Amino acid sequence: MKRILLIILLLPCVLFSQGKLKKAKESLSESSATSTSSSTTSNDRGTRTSRNNHRNSSNNNGLFYDFFVELGYYAIYGVVVGNSEYRSLTPYPYYNHTFGEYLKGDALSSKKSIFKISGIRHFNKRINGLEINANYRILPIFGLEASYIHFSERTIIGSDFLEISSLMANYYRIREKNISLWWGLGTSYVGNDVKNLGFAYNIGTEIYPFKPISLHVSWKQSYINSTSIDVFKTQIKYHIKNTALFTGYHDYQLGSEKNGGFIFGMEYTF
Repeated sequence: MKRILLIILLLPCVLFSQGKLKKAKESLSESSATSTSSSTTSNDRGTRTSRNNHRNSSNNNGLFYDFFVELGYYAIYGVVVGNSEYRSLTPYPYYNHTFGEYLKGDALSSKKSIFKISGIRHFNKRINGLEINANYRILPIFGLEASYIHFSERTIIGSDFLEISSLMANYYRIREKNISLWWGLGTSYVGNDVKNLGFAYNIGTEIYPFKPISLHVSWKQSYINSTSIDVFKTQIKYHIKNTALFTGYHDYQLGSEKNGGFIFGMEYTF
């Protein structure tokens, strides 16, 4: 009788003890096939109607349409790509009275490429994380960035894990001594029970106001099945030659589950 009573009392705890990582993996595993197929017919009808309307408007306003399309193209190109003015790379931020990562022209100490690696520890009440990042600036305007993060959570029924890997190709749009700004396209892979590859994009900036401090802000979104993984990072770094110690706040939206927390990390530049 006592055993039965104990089971009855503990059963609700077991049933409702599903962790956040479990819920995140379930939401990231959901496919959009059902919702896509149910709306195909109405979308087809809407597409035919919009095509007819588009033909009529194009015939009546062809000159204006072409003008604004061309104007929009050059405006977007200027903002997103811009002019590729020559810059060289410093060995590391605040090297020998410099400020950020870039120099105008060449100097004896300037470099054509740099490689940075960092490790980050995430602190949260329920979910902890360990993150590793590698950034290879092949050219001053172009680089590859790889990242891996391992989330772990301990619940009443055991431990759960979630692993996310990303590979981004970044274009460095603004390359000045006090600020760097980049955007990139790539892919993210979610392992464990999800096992899905999705498109990803990011945008970020690094600001160098005064020695030895820099500020990092970035956003990355990865599309996984019918949902996404959104990452917003803010960091403040303290530079000691080619090493940087930093802290900040990273906010993760893992499908339906939110996971944010303070971080501490170290970065090394080769």
